[in-house]
Amino acid sequence: MTLPRIVKPTLLRSHEPLLEIPNNSTTGETSMRNLIVAIGLIAFSASILTAQTNSNQQPRNEFFAGYSFHSADINTLTVDPHRTAQNGFNLAYTRNITPHVGLVADASAHFHRNTRSTSVSTFSSQRDQYFVLGGPRFQAGNERSLRPFAHALFGVSLFHGFTADRRTSGNVFTFDDASSFAMALGGGLDLRLSSRVDLRLIQADYTPTFFGSGRQNNFRISVGVVFKH
Repeated sequence: MTLPRIVKPTLLRSHEPLLEIPNNSTTGETSMRNLIVAIGLIAFSASILTAQTNSNQQPRNEFFAGYSFHSADINTLTVDPHRTAQNGFNLAYTRNITPHVGLVADASAHFHRNTRSTSVSTFSSQRDQYFVLGGPRFQAGNERSLRPFAHALFGVSLFHGFTADRRTSGNVFTFDDASSFAMALGGGLDLRLSSRVDLRLIQADYTPTFFGSGRQNNFRISVGVVFKH
């Protein structure tokens, strides 16, 4: 009788792994770096677009201040009437209702001093004129480098005159104060320096007044700086 052989099982060893799991640490770091760079680029682009959009938006408030020259047609206002050159300043505030329409409050003051002497007398004169006006303004949008505008302003003008005629025989002094309805019809051109500051290259106005029974044909020219907010 032959006995069955008992075979001892042999454990097979393999130096190669049955399943290779890749190392994802390097791949993850690269992906995270790319994601951060992409987010940074998006944020940078958005900030640029936002800045451009804000700079092109029409500011709600504008303040103008500058030098003003006034050619006054003083024909019936005082002693020795004639056209007089006056120097002064012009201030204005504009409230923009839309990008192309605003409301303006305007004030200006102009002054003139003159003295003439002869062998027998000295004649000096003082002629000052003030304007307080308001009305609509029509303008180009803030996205343009050069912004033309036009306005029609209405209000009051105040005139103050003083003359002194000094002679050896005696002195004569006269005072002239008057007020009148006034207008400023004109416009100008602003050069954009930044989103907050413009340079007013020119503002030219026809500024008639109606002192007495006549009309005085005056002209005003202003230049200065515009602050926007």
